Amino acid sequence: MDAPILIAFGANLNPLPNLIHGLRRCHQELGIVAVSTVYRTRPVGLMDQPDFLNGALCLARPMEPWPLRAMLRKIEAECRRNRGELSKDGPRTLDLDIALMGRKIVEEPPLSIPDPEILRRPFLALPLAELAPDLLHPQVNRSLAEIAADFGPKPAGMEIDAEATAALQTEYG
Repeated sequence: MDAPILIAFGANLNPLPNLIHGLRRCHQELGIVAVSTVYRTRPVGLMDQPDFLNGALCLARPMEPWPLRAMLRKIEAECRRNRGELSKDGPRTLDLDIALMGRKIVEEPPLSIPDPEILRRPFLALPLAELAPDLLHPQVNRSLAEIAADFGPKPAGMEIDAEATAALQTEYG
């Protein structure tokens, strides 16, 4: 695939059932060719909430950024995702964000591609690097593998969730 479309996912409210449902819907609408390892991660920002399950997936079908974002928001809404003003760092049933679309750069708020958090959050960088290690981040011209390596072999606050990984990779891996 010349320009992989990588989606970051996460949830911490009834996380595994919501991720299973959300990824099933992504597959129905957009096709999934691969799912990363899933990590249990401590929350960022608002600390008084359950741990998250985070990972990434690679889509099979090409799509333009704005229609893709609309489709991901629709799938989140099906899982009762509330995107109110307190939800940026708060608990959520499902989070689906466009992380990278090959080397495409989009800066049209509220849409930013690549996701600016890739360079700051290991729970984004590691799963993305697993799916497309040689893909160059278009703004810093470094591979995802290099970016992930900056966080070290075992970033604090992250551990592999074997059950979630098996559940999601068995269906889409």
